[in-house]
This record gives sequence, C-alpha cells and structure tokens, in this order.
Amino acid sequence: MPTRKLMSTRSVAGLLVVAAILLGGCGDDGDDKTDAAASSKTTEAPTTGDEAAGGGAVTVKETALGAVLVGETGMTLYGFTNDTDGTPTCADGCADAWPAALVDSAELPAGLDAEVFSVVERTDGTFQLKAGDWPLYYFSGDAAEGDVNGQGVGGVWFVVAEDGSLIKDDKPAEGSADDSSTDESTTTTEDDGY
Repeated sequence: MPTRKLMSTRSVAGLLVVAAILLGGCGDDGDDKTDAAASSKTTEAPTTGDEAAGGGAVTVKETALGAVLVGETGMTLYGFTNDTDGTPTCADGCADAWPAALVDSAELPAGLDAEVFSVVERTDGTFQLKAGDWPLYYFSGDAAEGDVNGQGVGGVWFVVAEDGSLIKDDKPAEGSADDSSTDESTTTTEDDGY
C-alpha cells in the first residue's frame, strides 16, 4: 500500500506544521529575553527592486501572492499586525516560529530606501528591519525560496509588498505557477497566530 503510506506521511507533515504554529505561541509571556538561536537570521543591506544594490539582502520576488519582500536566502518576509505602532512584539516562543529579520545596528543599512525601510530596536537590544509600519519576520514553516506558508496565519501574519504594505490576500495570484498554497503543509489555524 505505497499510496496509503505517502498520504499518511503528508498528513503527518501537515499536522507537524500546525503543531509548531500552535506551540510557537505569539503572545508575550512576560519574559523579554529573545532566544538568540531563533533570531539568528541577519539582514545586512536591504533594498527594494528586483536587484539588490551593493550586495543587499532584501529583494522582491514573485510568489503565489504576487511580488513580496524576501530575505537574503530568498525566504519570504512577513509583518505581524499585533506589532502596533511599529514596535516588535514577537519574542520568546513566538520568535521560535517567526524569527526576526535582524540588522547589525540602528543605522539604516546601505542601499536601503529610507522612504520604505527603517530599523527599530527590540526589547532585547537587537535591531530589527522594518518595511513601512511593520517589523519584518521570517516564518519557520517556509521550507523553500518564495514559500508563503505563513500567509494569514491566525489572521495576523501577512507577506509584505515592495512598498512596505501588507498583502492580505489569502490565495495565490491568478495564473501563478507557485502551487505551494495547495500543499497540505500550509494548513493554518484561525487563532492569534500561535
């Protein structure tokens, strides 16, 4: 029964992604220390446009949801609607599932469009890249470049457009070649992004 085993494996993989999201917890448990390992991705010189200027680490990539910001390895960047006033609130367990896009200092990285990007200090003293009003994060459930598996998680996580706005569409753009939205591993819950 090879078909049954394949379906079972895909079902288990999908459930593991949902479990990771649920266990990740995006609430504040009162401990302001961020797990350094969970926040280890560093963005050095983000830019806008299809070509990164000066070795930039943030570019725009076409995905199933259209053109979105991606980090240095091509992984999609997300905004968290609970980050009111541009202040990062995803820490601790939340940061395990949603690692921050960190930069080296409070100085705007070279090649960065200051009308779109800025840097904000986190409660742990590290610096996080922002696009528009939104501190940027990666999603641990994205496995390949251009994946958008974090889109709409809990109704609070969304991909970020080139202009720094959130793209709140919940389905791939018409005619998109990326079919990652139909993979069983993209199942999400409708809670607060946990």
